[in-house]
Amino acid sequence: MGPHTFPCPFHPTSRSPDFCIALSVSSTQHPCLHFRDEDVKAPKLPRGKHRGRAELPVWQVETPSSREEKQSEHQSSCVLTTGFPLPDQAARPQPVGSREELQLPGVGPDWTDPESGLSTSRPLQIHAGVGPSAVGPPDADGSAVFRGCFRRPDNLSLALPVTAAMPNMSVDKCVDLCTEKEYPLAALAGNACHCGFPTTRFPLHEREDEQLCAQKCSAEEFESCGTPSYFIVYQTQVQDNRCMDRKFLPAKSKQLIALASFPGAGNTWARHLIELATGFYTGSYYFDGSLYNKGFKGERDHWRSGRTICIKTHESGQKEIEAFDAAILLIRNPYKALMAEFNRKYGGHIGFAAHAHWKGKEWPEFVRNYAPWWATHTLDWLKFGKKVLVVHFEDLKQDLFVQLGRMVSLLGVAVREDRLLCVESQKDGNFKRSGLRKLEYDPYTADMQKVISAYIKMVDAALKGRNLTGVPDDYYPR
Repeated sequence: MGPHTFPCPFHPTSRSPDFCIALSVSSTQHPCLHFRDEDVKAPKLPRGKHRGRAELPVWQVETPSSREEKQSEHQSSCVLTTGFPLPDQAARPQPVGSREELQLPGVGPDWTDPESGLSTSRPLQIHAGVGPSAVGPPDADGSAVFRGCFRRPDNLSLALPVTAAMPNMSVDKCVDLCTEKEYPLAALAGNACHCGFPTTRFPLHEREDEQLCAQKCSAEEFESCGTPSYFIVYQTQVQDNRCMDRKFLPAKSKQLIALASFPGAGNTWARHLIELATGFYTGSYYFDGSLYNKGFKGERDHWRSGRTICIKTHESGQKEIEAFDAAILLIRNPYKALMAEFNRKYGGHIGFAAHAHWKGKEWPEFVRNYAPWWATHTLDWLKFGKKVLVVHFEDLKQDLFVQLGRMVSLLGVAVREDRLLCVESQKDGNFKRSGLRKLEYDPYTADMQKVISAYIKMVDAALKGRNLTGVPDDYYPR
């Protein structure tokens, strides 16, 4: 196979356009895995700004002696084989502002993450049972969420402490009883109703075939009420308070731990989970008043205060990364992350970009500027970060109990399984908004996909080169 040319990403907020990177690789070479420090000079930006770019492989570097004299030459020579020119200064994403100035793009009173459904439109008080129902028996008048069919726990009285016989059983009756008794779980077992919390004795992790629970309710023939051996479980609207208490660290932390991610990768949702799982507030490298008002009380603290369990940051660049003693690096599918960030950037209070933005020049320009940053953000943290725990957003959604447990362990907090189960049962809470508007078409052109696929391969190779799990399979192909 002959040589191929791949675009080598640079940090999109670098201020100087006086460089052009072209890289040729053979079938045995992977783009952007080797570099020469002397070839790449990251511009110095004020503190609080996104700084520099990843020190990526340089096959050919052009640095015109005079920007004014060679600007047109630079623009014409910096066209990648994909047809995407390196963006000029005006087209680049705006650097993140200072703590006093920052308002995260699109994070207003009614912000909702288009992919995760996380919204800050209400106070951070999570109530069980407000998310969409799973496939299965109907909800009890919309007041409870179907969790599935589960085998009877070994020690029933400890797992589900409240039990009541119900000769005329229905979903409504059992859910109403458990709601009245202030329990978040209602388990139907034929003519018996059991109430309790998700615990290690009854974690709701191993769902059974729903046919095993398909026994008609005595009072409602179109509902299933389970059997003495297999329970139908609903989540009531009772709030599980076991993981709602939060406070600042009792003593100043001896280490600063970053919760690092590319914008649109679910950082705010991860903060919410961490706060519930640990009982401690998270901080931020920035300041967003709307997040503070919605319950993230660590938002107002200086990021070096040492009073918060970890620090949210989108920063990349050696100096910013080396300021932290450890990091949780949250990585998300770039196709999803870019769309989520674009919706926030142009969606205003409703959280969605208009079709005119998707169809106009804004979307192609956004992808051209932000897609390289998605790659360099991860590469920078892998290169310069100390004690970096990589967590894929998709894995966190799929297996929250295990992934959140890994994150809590890195933070130096004892993992309490019952508390993790509490978080798991209300991971969406009031944040979940149904009926999210979806595009009726794929906004990514073939050229965009070609560029992004190259960046995915770079990140995948960098992860595997450190004996870490590569990117999830659903990152590609499209």
